[in-house]
Amino acid sequence: MRVTTLPDACTADLVSQRRDHAVSFLASRGLDPGWLARVMHDHMGDGELLLTSSPVRGFANATSDLDFIHIGEHALEGPRIATKIFEKGEHLEVIPFSAAQVHTALAGLRDLASCAIAETVAGYRGWDKRCEPRRKQVERIVNGLTLTWDAPYLEWLPDLGTVWSRAALQNAVEQAAYLALAEAAGELRGRVGYAINTLLQLMDALMSSQGDVCTTRKWCLLRWRRLTSGNTAGSERAAAVVHEVERLRKQVAAVLADPGAVHGMAREYLALVSEVAGVTSAASQVRVRFVTGPGARQVPFLPGASMLVTADQAVLLPGEGLRPADLAERTLAGLVDMGPEQAAPLLQALRANAVQPRVTYGDSTGGADD
Repeated sequence: MRVTTLPDACTADLVSQRRDHAVSFLASRGLDPGWLARVMHDHMGDGELLLTSSPVRGFANATSDLDFIHIGEHALEGPRIATKIFEKGEHLEVIPFSAAQVHTALAGLRDLASCAIAETVAGYRGWDKRCEPRRKQVERIVNGLTLTWDAPYLEWLPDLGTVWSRAALQNAVEQAAYLALAEAAGELRGRVGYAINTLLQLMDALMSSQGDVCTTRKWCLLRWRRLTSGNTAGSERAAAVVHEVERLRKQVAAVLADPGAVHGMAREYLALVSEVAGVTSAASQVRVRFVTGPGARQVPFLPGASMLVTADQAVLLPGEGLRPADLAERTLAGLVDMGPEQAAPLLQALRANAVQPRVTYGDSTGGADD
């Protein structure tokens, strides 16, 4: 599921909201936008200036910095770092990019949003190793405002939301799989950690799919409260999924206090992940398999244990270790059928990064994109 454009009314409302946030924040500091523009021009020269992050999103407080991105015409190469500027007691940070870099990054973002889900996720995860601006700055460019209160890159928000939502969904699938394995292995407290991670990633997937995209993790719950209190969940199906995420969010604190009090967490979490996949990405089925690294081999070790040897490490596994059937593809729901003798060594290998999960998303016609 992908929204390719934003309705004009939605764009206007979003720009208006963000302008109000920014104007209110600057007024609380006694700062004039014109003065800020002159200060930044003196330091950075000609170019487009974007105010980004918390002042634009309505999250800023008395200790917040002012973060800018400067987009100039001159060619720039290599990684960018922030320039810190101190004026009149204010801490300003600005990261420069060239217009060519930004154009290339936004074109790459649109290409990723048009890919199959697995390709989108792979491109997202490898972005920072090969692209400049990096993911964090791309998000801030798309969501940024000029000091004359325009949002020149907001047209890329649907692409940004698609890519970020798919990446969060993939994280949620993996965390839910670890939850199922931890529970099957008999872990009580460990599974709760995976449950919390699953919920946070599902929140991010749902919010990003609706255009609320934010790289800063610390604002996740604040954004979620805005969603749940504003009745902006979208369709009835999406609203039902949001309600279920919220129910489990409220429940998980009690489980953390007494991990043994709730039995069988995994099944409802796996079902919820599958439903979010349908709501945000039109994936009718999610399947997972596990892949060992190149050249991996398993050898006997001590009684009751075996060793998984890869190109760069050796991992001690309980019991007989991994069997081919333990690595085979299955639905998410199928993970709850694993016994402790299967789940414990697989979880150990995953934690050591000697085994990797591979996720396949089936579309509404029964196909797969992996």
